[in-house]
Amino acid sequence: AARGPPPPMGTPVFYSDEELAALNQQPFPADVYTAGVKQGGAPVAGQPLPLVAGVPVAESAQAVISQPVLTTAAGMPVVNSVAGLSPARTFYDGWNGVTSCDRRLQDSVDELMLFLNTHNTRPLVGCQVEGWHHERRTRRRRVVRDGKEHWETESYIERVRDFMYKVDLTPFVYPFGFITSVDAAGLSVPDLCQKFVNDTNLLKSLAMKKEVDFDFNGLHSMVYGYIRSLGWRRGLTVSFPKANASVRVYHENWLSAMWENCCCRILCHLTLVPCLLMRIYRGDCCCHEDHAEEDVRSYFRINYQAIQVFEGIRSQLWAPGFSGAAMAMELLRNVFW
Repeated sequence: AARGPPPPMGTPVFYSDEELAALNQQPFPADVYTAGVKQGGAPVAGQPLPLVAGVPVAESAQAVISQPVLTTAAGMPVVNSVAGLSPARTFYDGWNGVTSCDRRLQDSVDELMLFLNTHNTRPLVGCQVEGWHHERRTRRRRVVRDGKEHWETESYIERVRDFMYKVDLTPFVYPFGFITSVDAAGLSVPDLCQKFVNDTNLLKSLAMKKEVDFDFNGLHSMVYGYIRSLGWRRGLTVSFPKANASVRVYHENWLSAMWENCCCRILCHLTLVPCLLMRIYRGDCCCHEDHAEEDVRSYFRINYQAIQVFEGIRSQLWAPGFSGAAMAMELLRNVFW
């Protein structure tokens, strides 16, 4: 179907009704990210992602990409994981997402697009509720005055956490993200992949950021108000942390090994000059071509109203009771302590 002019750069876009109808007939994409995350644990940066049981690995990226479920108006083919996952070596980047420096991704646009499809799994989204309060405390501090040393007692305010928990919102996220480009020059995702393949810079990289289109402000107001209605009167913070929101490919060589190493990067920043030279070489300043490409986006969507999501998670929301008498006692404690 014909479409109007492209939306402004950075505006969340999504599949058409016809494309959604086709995707709804497909099985859920294999969740390659959480396959290696143990229950209650955290992904370790640098740890390789395991193979997903029961899902084949593609023998030919070109064969998989040439037979997509559909090709979006942004020029990106959408393939399902049942057709074959990318065989590229991939590592966890902590809760941020995944990274890869596999050689097959360095010289093949098809391999790159299959890799982006494989790891275009929906981000993990949670509703985090934290209750807290401030306490006035004292501590001893050594002071040197007029050449003499003595100890003084000082008071300070410390934030104390009372409770914190998360409610998983990931099941509400539609499993297929819309991959597109927000490049100011108008380059499409296949064009950016080709640019990465042609680039000879040792610090080149290509990153895809995942975003979730939803009325989080509306849900925040509902959750906040509900927790207050339960009787909680102390400090309250409601946030929506996100994980598995980045997919990055870079070139493996001696220079990138230094830059990707956390200790070496800290040392470079402390000594300034190596950091400055490497950033200039990578094109971080506006006067040089940028070799760290970050203009690929994957837009996900929660196809529910905020009130619907709230009703779906309300039974999981809680807070310890806090009476008016307890509040008065706490105020008096802060005054006379």
